[in-house]
Amino acid sequence: MKKDDVIRLKKAIESDRMSMTAEGLDIIIADLNALLEDYFHLLKNPSLDVKVQGGTYVIEIKVLASAIKAFAKIC
Repeated sequence: MKKDDVIRLKKAIESDRMSMTAEGLDIIIADLNALLEDYFHLLKNPSLDVKVQGGTYVIEIKVLASAIKAFAKIC
């Protein structure tokens, strides 16, 4: 097997192992929505993008809010 083939196969295996299912993304988005609603008046649910780059995850979260809610530290 050529070195390029080995590298390509390794990347394919890593990608399969690190991939997120649609159900998993939905669960994370629901959790983010619940958390962010404590601090912001959200106009819609957050969007989430998870990519694999060089064996690590790059996670991008985007959300649209109309205002920041008043909050204080609880001791």
